[in-house]
Amino acid sequence: MSSRRDKPGFSLIELLIVVSIIALLASILVPSLGAAGAIARSAKCLSNLNALGRAMGGYHAENNESFWPCTLLGHPQPGANTYFWGTNTDPVDPRPAAFLAYCDYNLAYLWCPSQPWGTYVPQGGVSEPTTNFGYNAWCLDPPAWGRRENGKPLPTKRSIQLPNPSQLFVFADSGMYWAPAGVPIFQNSTHLEPLTGPWACQPTTHFRHRGSTNALCADGHAASFGLEGAAMHNPDHNLGFVGTSNVPHYDLQDY
Repeated sequence: MSSRRDKPGFSLIELLIVVSIIALLASILVPSLGAAGAIARSAKCLSNLNALGRAMGGYHAENNESFWPCTLLGHPQPGANTYFWGTNTDPVDPRPAAFLAYCDYNLAYLWCPSQPWGTYVPQGGVSEPTTNFGYNAWCLDPPAWGRRENGKPLPTKRSIQLPNPSQLFVFADSGMYWAPAGVPIFQNSTHLEPLTGPWACQPTTHFRHRGSTNALCADGHAASFGLEGAAMHNPDHNLGFVGTSNVPHYDLQDY
């Protein structure tokens, strides 16, 4: 019988070559796996927005084609406010939110996996996730902004009034970077702000999907949108606007 020492083995050079090949393959595969993960998260985000689109259709069918309120102050009791995602209480109660009734009060439809809980400071003083999507209340629910025309409050929009519903945003990926009391923070944002209006607009459209933002349009379809010729307002936090005008994504007219 031959000794174990007589059996051939790997030389140091051969081992180094094998390790180098493995490292090279890993450097090629890891970015691809990261890209695949980002694509999967974006697909899940779009799936959630499509579910919100179906809920929107149900709400319209039972509410004269009107859009839902963004904010109800002092509802359901004094000291509490109800947003489209529920109350700003701890814990959050989604039941007073009329729109969420058409989602079986499932807040998870309002979450984007590319912006997981723990990566932002929640709005409203709550301690749980509410929404990663901003509602285009500026256009669809003008009373939420106190908008008036010829001295009269503008009413909530109806879907049949919209001239280009396939382009007008209802929900979109949103976030907000600001510095209350001088402390910079990144928050989720309930509102999807327009480009122009009666104040200095702050971008809340969040391009979190490899330079794109996902949005639900008023015709019920969800899709990804790029900058469409606009510049990113806050590249460090991927905040900006789609396009260079309120029309056609944020409002029916520019200001």
